[in-house]
Amino acid sequence: MKLDHTIHPHASEKSILEIEEEIFNNCISKKVLIARGSWFQAEHDKPLEGLYFRATYAAATEENMTEAIRRLGEAVRESYGMK
Repeated sequence: MKLDHTIHPHASEKSILEIEEEIFNNCISKKVLIARGSWFQAEHDKPLEGLYFRATYAAATEENMTEAIRRLGEAVRESYGMK
């Protein structure tokens, strides 16, 4: 999932990594496990070019996925000040 970090309310004050951490922590607080895109960055010495997250649905039921997506959306909206 790609998010536009430039429209985050604190984009001028926070790095992409800081915004990523905020969203990740919001997800965890809502009991949604999602992987940070930065964990998969091939060249760690280069700055991030975007804000990404990864999720898997291989072992989840349809009902669990529906609920996880709802919670993920809630976490992202909170982070972006769009409650």
